[in-house]
Amino acid sequence: MKLTTLVIAAALAAGCSVHGDERSFMVGTKVVPATPSTAANATGCVYDATTPENVFGAFDPAFGYVHAVVVENRMVDNASLGPGRIGTNDFQVEGATITTDVLIGPAQSIATQTVPANGLVKIATSSPIAVVLAQPGAIAAGSTVRFNIQVFGHLLDGSSVKTNRYEYAANAIAGFSPAAPTCTSPQVPRACETDALGVPRQDTTVFCK
Repeated sequence: MKLTTLVIAAALAAGCSVHGDERSFMVGTKVVPATPSTAANATGCVYDATTPENVFGAFDPAFGYVHAVVVENRMVDNASLGPGRIGTNDFQVEGATITTDVLIGPAQSIATQTVPANGLVKIATSSPIAVVLAQPGAIAAGSTVRFNIQVFGHLLDGSSVKTNRYEYAANAIAGFSPAAPTCTSPQVPRACETDALGVPRQDTTVFCK
């Protein structure tokens, strides 16, 4: 019997709820924007698991919406359960499924999307997983929506797993662009998540560089 089966059985015995392939030990905890890298000599932006979540999201629906879901791996270390055994409870991410509920706005039907994603979430750690929350043009402007995000993949022993469904609400605002800081020359405002022309179209981090 695989360890994952034992863990699920233990969760049920303890009164925890496990639905289908949702493993309560893989948990989406927040949605975060990209921020400037603090590494030496770095010039780009990164997703950081310690970044605070925005209270409410905002984006221009014509350009879509991209952030990272922070996934916490609550599996135990199983590396020492037998002679020569290596740990297999790290979570290899393969993608995410997003369903979108329209809370306010024009009547519309938004298809469930399955998008590629990548990352290795080791046991007892949290990692940000970049995800396309909304495709360009998929959501009508003037809508308030709730994204239901579920990241899926497998453990290193091949077991298929999914996170809980994490909910995140946002406003789809035509022409939206985040406020830019006042920069001192020669610095100018720079943004992390942008369109192909370098223009921010969602609630990303804008900084002076």
